[in-house]
Amino acid sequence: MPATGSTPATSARTGGDTSAQPTVTKKAAREALDAAKKVKRNQSVRGARQVVPGRHVAGRPDATIALTDLWNAKDSLDGSNKAAARELLARPRTATQTCSDVVCVHYSPGKGGDKASTTYANQVRDVVTKVHNIYVNAGYRRPAADKSVTPGKVDIYLENLYDEGYYGYCAPETKVSKTAATAYCVLDNDYATSEYGTANTPTENLRVTAAHEYFHAVQFAYDAGEDRWMMESTATWVEDEVYDSINDNRQYLAYGQLEDQRKPLDNSNVSNLGIYGNWIFFRYLSERFAKKRGDLPEVVLSVWNRAPSTYSTTAVRQALAARGTTLKLQYARFAAANLAPAKTYSEGGAYYAPVYDGRTALPAKRQTVDGQFTLKHLTYASQRLVPKKIGKGWKLRIKVDVARPNANAAVVSVFRTDGTRGVFYLEPNSKGIATKTIEGFSSKRIRKVEVTFANASSNFECGQGTAFSCHGIASPDKATHHWWAKTYR
Repeated sequence: MPATGSTPATSARTGGDTSAQPTVTKKAAREALDAAKKVKRNQSVRGARQVVPGRHVAGRPDATIALTDLWNAKDSLDGSNKAAARELLARPRTATQTCSDVVCVHYSPGKGGDKASTTYANQVRDVVTKVHNIYVNAGYRRPAADKSVTPGKVDIYLENLYDEGYYGYCAPETKVSKTAATAYCVLDNDYATSEYGTANTPTENLRVTAAHEYFHAVQFAYDAGEDRWMMESTATWVEDEVYDSINDNRQYLAYGQLEDQRKPLDNSNVSNLGIYGNWIFFRYLSERFAKKRGDLPEVVLSVWNRAPSTYSTTAVRQALAARGTTLKLQYARFAAANLAPAKTYSEGGAYYAPVYDGRTALPAKRQTVDGQFTLKHLTYASQRLVPKKIGKGWKLRIKVDVARPNANAAVVSVFRTDGTRGVFYLEPNSKGIATKTIEGFSSKRIRKVEVTFANASSNFECGQGTAFSCHGIASPDKATHHWWAKTYR
């Protein structure tokens, strides 16, 4: 995958087996090289100090993604560019190592520069070993280990990453199948509060970064060319599953669909921090389908088990089908859940307040109001209807016209003044029309009514140079929905 999301495939496909990686154009390969140069200190990043606040900065390439894109593009480079790619993808140089039965931590003992204390190196070894065991016990593939440096073990390197502007990264290294690759990872040499701040302790930063980055190594054992939105969203999701009390990933919720529902769930543009904030989608799935394997919800494992033979949204769709449901229904439920996070997520009381697209106050008189939403694939929008000084005996009749109801859905959520909520999933007829009548639409009984449209279109014409699933164009993509609301008695 190119860092800019602009790699066209040699042929376009809709659905099906996309496991064979498309040929990367020379132009896109050079773009991937240029992006990767920005994450290495010997390429003018040293001293940038862009890492605080937050682990990622909009507009700047994530190190794991940039190096993964370069790894996927390297065969399309030649001459000095290929040599530069090899240098950027090369492992750090260290003096010694400390190993468990599954990982080796490489470091240079001492203080200053890239050096790390032996005590800290041992701590990293123990933390990463714990993370490894959690993933393996949950059914995930073991990261593919190299056969030369420390045969059979995954290598972790310690450097002063703060000077590069990062918390950590992993990079694929040697292909072991059509889609999978070995990996090595790099973590900071101390996560000192003087550099990374005091929002988390150094140990907390180590733990969540290890959980996130090592999950990338696991992902590479499935598909090192998978869509970056799913790579980053699931890696950010798993942080909180492994270390539930740290909650570092909440900082990204402002960029995901909890707050920015008009940006497609699978938007993987390098400037979009939503690929981290959209961990909330996988939190929704893992709470909705709560069965666990080991210590982790099984539904995300089911998605990754399908990833090597298809692309991200199809893998999600297939995992849901195996559970007797559809992406259309679950995406609509996800949209409704985000209108009341405190009521629908286990930790939702600490999440951001819900967002709506429009608000209409309805006084005590007979009237009809209307509107429309045009939605891109994997986005949603809500219209809020509020009774204004309405007494007894009034009703609210809602009518919706859902475009392409095979891929789109509408939900009506009724928020009552007693704190309860009713959620109604409308079933449009063959023309896309559905209605819902709200009895007792009075200010004393009802606080608000939300009419939500969700576009769950997830089939793609792949290889079209976009930043979406399989670099494709959703088919269909946009859809315009209409709503009407009538007060009467």
